[in-house]
Amino acid sequence: MENIQNRAELLVSIFSLKQSKNLKKFGDIRFISKKMHYVILFVNRDDLDDIIEELKKQRFVKRVEKTPTIALVEELNELNLNALEGE
Repeated sequence: MENIQNRAELLVSIFSLKQSKNLKKFGDIRFISKKMHYVILFVNRDDLDDIIEELKKQRFVKRVEKTPTIALVEELNELNLNALEGE
């Protein structure tokens, strides 16, 4: 199983839920909103920019956004390091 720190979360807006199955080849689908027509997708952080560009080229994708959890994880790691240094 992959380490959580090596993964990134993307919000992918799609036109139809039928096309959500096509997103499996890009990463792990964690949530599909039937009402709002978006998918939460976990992908490898190393390939993040390439995957975003590839997703934007797909006809069934409206929009791709990085979630703010990436920045939150980095901030929490930094706070933990600072707390450990202070002890």
